[in-house]
Amino acid sequence: MELFVLDYLHSQYFWTTLAFVILLGVMWRFVVPAVLGVLDARAAQIAGDLDAAERSRVQAEGTLAEYAAQLAQAKKEAAEIVSRARAESEALANERIRQVEADLARKADEARKSIEAARDEALRSVQKDVAEIAVLVAEKLLDASVDAKVAASLTDKALAKGIN
Repeated sequence: MELFVLDYLHSQYFWTTLAFVILLGVMWRFVVPAVLGVLDARAAQIAGDLDAAERSRVQAEGTLAEYAAQLAQAKKEAAEIVSRARAESEALANERIRQVEADLARKADEARKSIEAARDEALRSVQKDVAEIAVLVAEKLLDASVDAKVAASLTDKALAKGIN
């Protein structure tokens, strides 16, 4: 018996199987690590993108919260400004009303004093006219001259009796 029988080497199945095994070996040695490297790199890139997206989401939430806080603060400040402006305008309006009332009171007082002065002046004028008429009447009645002091005292007495 021969130690090495090489008849089976001529078979097509043998050579096809041998080529397939060699091809698998080459692929296992060179192609699979390259494909695995590309897949690992892609997985790492996807993981990095997911981490970056998570960081961006957290940063966006933080920015949104900060914006919301700033917006709330701005609304609060605006409300305070409006409230302060309303209070100031009411205070100014009240002050202006007080000034107008004081001015009206002052003008009414001045008008009252002016009316009293005009009335007093009119009374003095009427009293003077009455005194002159009384002097004229007395001169005609007495056919004598009466001086101004006597006429004034007579007029005062007559007016005092007439007023009471």
